[in-house]
Amino acid sequence: MASFWDKLKQSYLRGTVVIRLIYINAGLFLLIRLLFVLLSLTGLKGKELLDWIQMPAGLDAFLQRPWTALTYMFVHYDLMHLFMNMLWLYFFGKMFLRWYSERQLGAHYVLGGLTGALFFLFGYEYLPFFSGLQMQSPLIGASASVMALCIAATVYSPDEPVSLFMLGNLKLKYLALVMIVLDLLGFNEANAGVGLAHFGGAVWGLIVGLSMRRGKDLAAWLNPLISLCSKRSANRPSKRSRMRVSYQRSTKETTFRSADVDKSYLDKKKREAARLDAILDKVKQSGYDSLSQDEKKQLFDVSDRTN
Repeated sequence: MASFWDKLKQSYLRGTVVIRLIYINAGLFLLIRLLFVLLSLTGLKGKELLDWIQMPAGLDAFLQRPWTALTYMFVHYDLMHLFMNMLWLYFFGKMFLRWYSERQLGAHYVLGGLTGALFFLFGYEYLPFFSGLQMQSPLIGASASVMALCIAATVYSPDEPVSLFMLGNLKLKYLALVMIVLDLLGFNEANAGVGLAHFGGAVWGLIVGLSMRRGKDLAAWLNPLISLCSKRSANRPSKRSRMRVSYQRSTKETTFRSADVDKSYLDKKKREAARLDAILDKVKQSGYDSLSQDEKKQLFDVSDRTN
């Protein structure tokens, strides 16, 4: 019987990129809180640890820790902050995958977060409103990345119907508008920099949505890097891939077993080919948007294997 950790691992490996991003954010949250507890028990302060992974507002501090422009978008310290960001990520991530690939979602999650970091840093460095606030206002959380996915999906298909519990059907553009209004209502001096980051993510999402409507993918230049990482991960040896070969005394028994394995492999390939043909026929008849999430994932997996 599989252990809890084995089930967790399989859930991560079999999940979409949305599920994997949620796992990464939640896992880092638990790790950070655990480290804070351990540091407190030893009389040390955890703030120094957080300073190395959250993005500082001042340019001088950022130049000393430039990697924080990437790490901050995966880091949360408050449980409610994590919960709300992951809730929005799950919802808008699923919407995003109706029209975009998993590769594109992962790329634009990062690029949206980087754009938010750029707006955040620019605001604190050059806007008079933020003068003197740099030391107390670091940037942390996935909000800018989620905002980019939200706006990209909304711009691409603003009238997409969304079914909400107890509220019935609602167009995607109105749901995105609610998210933006809630963000604006929370604007104050204490979190003005966060609002700038959200605005940066929204700008990136707007650019992505408009580009995709014209058939252009702004993350295409990242495909070779993503393919390289995917191939290295696929080629990495694992415990399950190791085979133990034992000597068989009976030649006939070995031949029969080999034939059974070959037949099973060929049957599996035939079934996969038949499913793929059915998906391609569906695309020809009704278009890509008619595919279910599982069918889109099968096409994506086939594309990865052929690269």
